[in-house]
Amino acid sequence: MNISKQEAQESLAEIDSAISQTRKAMGRHLGPILMLWGVIWAIGYSLTQFIPRDGLAYWLVLDGLGFLGTWLCVKKVRNNFRRPGLGRVAVAWVILFGYMILWGFLVSPIGGHSQIAFFSTVCMCGYAIMGLWMSRFLLWLGLSVTALTLVGFYFFSGWFALWMGITGGGALFLSGFYIHKTWK
Repeated sequence: MNISKQEAQESLAEIDSAISQTRKAMGRHLGPILMLWGVIWAIGYSLTQFIPRDGLAYWLVLDGLGFLGTWLCVKKVRNNFRRPGLGRVAVAWVILFGYMILWGFLVSPIGGHSQIAFFSTVCMCGYAIMGLWMSRFLLWLGLSVTALTLVGFYFFSGWFALWMGITGGGALFLSGFYIHKTWK
């Protein structure tokens, strides 16, 4: 099968257009999800730093709001943008969180800074894995926040929860803002 140079250029232009449309759709919906979780991390970990005794209660509320907000964003994506495998991404996150809770019980007693580092790095593992298929940006986000978690864990232990609120929450929020503004 011979294809002319013009036909090849037209095919490549169509591929570029599809990639651009996918990136725009992801930016419109992934950005707000990352910003939402950035705010949740900032609030949750700041409260953990200053009011640690009530941690479970406010994390349950914050995570509930985060899951609800994520679900609404995903629902909007499904209505506006049909991407194969989108439902599987959501199921993958549910599975990851299920395993994270299971592992938390299996390695208990785990608490304090170790618990913060554990839950944060499991979430970042999810971002890194998603980045392998969806966007290298998510891979680097997951790896970067994991590195920041290790720096805080080993060098800023007295302020580790606040460190995670600022660096982890800030990285998620700023990444979401960047994606939302530039993936257009």
